[in-house]
Amino acid sequence: MSSRSDSAGLPARVLVVRLGAIGDVVNALVFATALKRARPDTHVGWAIHDLALPLVEGHPSVDRVHLWRRGSGGAGRRAVTRELRAERYDLAVDLQRIAKSALLARASGAPRVLGYDRRRAKEFSWLLATERIAPGPPHEHMVDQYLAFARHLGCDGPAEHLLPVDAEADAWAAALVDELGAAPVLINPGASKPRNRWSPECFGALAKRLVEDGAAPVVAIGGPGDRELATALLAAAGPGVRDLVGATTLPRLIALERRARLVVTGDTGPMHLAVAVGTPTLALFGPADPRRTGPYGSTERTDSRHTVLRATEGRMDALAVETVHAAARAKLANERA
Repeated sequence: MSSRSDSAGLPARVLVVRLGAIGDVVNALVFATALKRARPDTHVGWAIHDLALPLVEGHPSVDRVHLWRRGSGGAGRRAVTRELRAERYDLAVDLQRIAKSALLARASGAPRVLGYDRRRAKEFSWLLATERIAPGPPHEHMVDQYLAFARHLGCDGPAEHLLPVDAEADAWAAALVDELGAAPVLINPGASKPRNRWSPECFGALAKRLVEDGAAPVVAIGGPGDRELATALLAAAGPGVRDLVGATTLPRLIALERRARLVVTGDTGPMHLAVAVGTPTLALFGPADPRRTGPYGSTERTDSRHTVLRATEGRMDALAVETVHAAARAKLANERA
């Protein structure tokens, strides 16, 4: 098996397997964009689950989308496998590094299957690859890990974040910001892992202070599963916070984040979306490692584009509302200047 970078190693037809989640797909798209930048005629296919589908549909660096619907069982897996085999990919790239993604990459029929090095792979997925990227540090940011795959194929260069633009969603977001009267501060209380969540009461107290500051309209965002968190947040915030939790599609959320002044969030998909569209981000971290999954290019300085506040001892409840409020105010002041 090879881990050697080969400048002639980029074939004409490449399949990317990165089924989810939203933040991971956002970051992984830098790989597809790097391929297209190096060789525009490369045909890039992408295997994906439903939730993150809008991120790759219409993306300028993705030519073909293969949807594997969650919950479709063996019939769904067989259907997507037949579809992949019919495309006759030269190379399948497993960016998810779990058994499920590795098996799909191998089942695609591509003669080359590129995966992670053994140390960073999970669930023995490395055994199913025919070649692997060179070993690297586990704490390296995921964007840089995805770019290591591009370098392995001879495609160098910086990370370039691109997301599809949806005309309907763009018009909706423009009308909403017009209604609000200014670009908003977006507050996202959710995170898939409970230990990565700041309490909704703390988010609510922060929202209340930001409303009282009057620097920008405040909007709560999140998915349908964040409804309970939103209820607690809004109760603590009082009047003045616009509630859009569970009320936006993914394209509408992207369009709204493009128009926001600031996004305050934990370690979750909307954080990575904000970074990808270039909106200033204040990310709240506890046990998760921001070097690996934080906003790409972030620092601990509030005058930087993206800032991480990390709780002491890895406990989210150790982050004081006063500390987060001061950081948010500083970022808003810096953005205004």
